[in-house]
Amino acid sequence: MVPELLYMICGLTAGLIGGYLGLGGGEIIVPFLAIGLGVDIKAAVPVSVVAIVVNSMSSSTEYVRTGMVDMELTIAVAIFMVMGNITGSTVSVAVSAQMVQAVLTVLLVYTAFSLLKGRPPRARLVFADNRRRYMGVVIALSFLIGCVAGLVGVGGGVFLVPLLYLVIGCPLATARGTTSVIISISAASAAAVYFLHGAIDFAIVAPVVFGILIGGRIGGYFGTTAKPIVIRILFFVVMLYLAYRLGAETVENWL
Repeated sequence: MVPELLYMICGLTAGLIGGYLGLGGGEIIVPFLAIGLGVDIKAAVPVSVVAIVVNSMSSSTEYVRTGMVDMELTIAVAIFMVMGNITGSTVSVAVSAQMVQAVLTVLLVYTAFSLLKGRPPRARLVFADNRRRYMGVVIALSFLIGCVAGLVGVGGGVFLVPLLYLVIGCPLATARGTTSVIISISAASAAAVYFLHGAIDFAIVAPVVFGILIGGRIGGYFGTTAKPIVIRILFFVVMLYLAYRLGAETVENWL
């Protein structure tokens, strides 16, 4: 099979899953390119960041159209996500990829089980109260999420959606829609940094973006009608799979 077709399939798969779950799709693209197709990780990360921008913009239109985006929350969080993305993409050359993958693996496992468990009904607070009480924590964590996202080429949705859902108290549908818009803004800043450093391989970007553009629209459409329990289970499966792939690769590199 020709490489361009494989790249397009990579983008299509990431778009469908990312658009449906409210993710940027980088969690699928980086392992697909680096592990599945043998693309160098230094080339896979910038490609993923560019594709994330396209996928998030594509899928977020459906969430905006159906009123599943909290614009006030989007602006506040996006500012610090952008700062984090710029920081992460700038220092990517100096940080060990194995160390980042190890930390990311632990966070994925923790977040997967936290989201699957959810919150007991009595622990669910009023949305406005949660926002006032925990906004400082969310902003600080958003910056850290942005740093990791820019560093390893993911959108950060696997962390941001649970953060808005479990900490702020957003309905899961709103958390997914808001995250999709935030990622489209923040990932663009990381893409600009990689572009200025000449790190983007346009021969790979073109077919990946074409595939993710189609998949993101389809995934975003079906994501607006998905049931919360279905989303939580899918998140759990996707996160554990990613944790396994990242963890296995890290151990192999260290050995």
